[in-house]
Amino acid sequence: MVSYDSIKKKAENNNDVSYDYNNNSTITISRRFYDITNLITPDMLIYPGDPQPEFIPVATLQKDKVNVTRITIGSHTGTHIDAQKHFIDNGLGVDKEPLNKFIGEVVILDISKKVGIGQGIKDYDLDDSSISKIGMRNDILLLYTGTSDKWRIKDESIKNNFTYLEPSAAQWIVDHNIKCVGIDTFSIEKYGFKEGLAHKKLLSNRVGIIENLSSNLKKFIGKRMFLVCLPLLLEDIDGSPARTILFDLES
Repeated sequence: MVSYDSIKKKAENNNDVSYDYNNNSTITISRRFYDITNLITPDMLIYPGDPQPEFIPVATLQKDKVNVTRITIGSHTGTHIDAQKHFIDNGLGVDKEPLNKFIGEVVILDISKKVGIGQGIKDYDLDDSSISKIGMRNDILLLYTGTSDKWRIKDESIKNNFTYLEPSAAQWIVDHNIKCVGIDTFSIEKYGFKEGLAHKKLLSNRVGIIENLSSNLKKFIGKRMFLVCLPLLLEDIDGSPARTILFDLES
């Protein structure tokens, strides 16, 4: 298993940064990066039942010489990660989830041409030529479903009609040793679920989950890149908003 706690910076110049992993492989990451995080705003689309974001000034330059804002959001607002505790009793909180689960080489797969918005992704939908680019244990898979294009224009219909993972797809991800999966929808789980089987399958097998990626994801379909997704360090919480960035890999 690749340990990002032991990553060593090996070389640096004006164009790239090279990292040496303990498995004797070296990758080179370009300084060019791409943000696939959704902007959090007070009027953004929110999963039904989650709190709407609020930004309330508690100090102002005019009165207090500084601006300070109280921020009210849910733990699964915007682009975010799910900790084990989201679905598993005594599961890890976001502060205990290993960061190396959300950092690493990634392949972006286009599901939009196979599965309609609001439909479930099955195991055979993930059998794609692009998957051949996932050659190492503990790679990351990001799924573009097209739902994010509707999120961007604030189409209310996707609040309860977004693409999700069927249990068979979750099992496929586990069987293929993928360490983290991301998706451009509110959730990997079908809206109105009864048991949360996809979440439970992935989280119980220590697979990371990133949800609500931005529509920028479609620009990188079929590419192999490097992902850095950093949740906030919140004590014993079930999830966290996360800034999520893609980097080019240098050959």
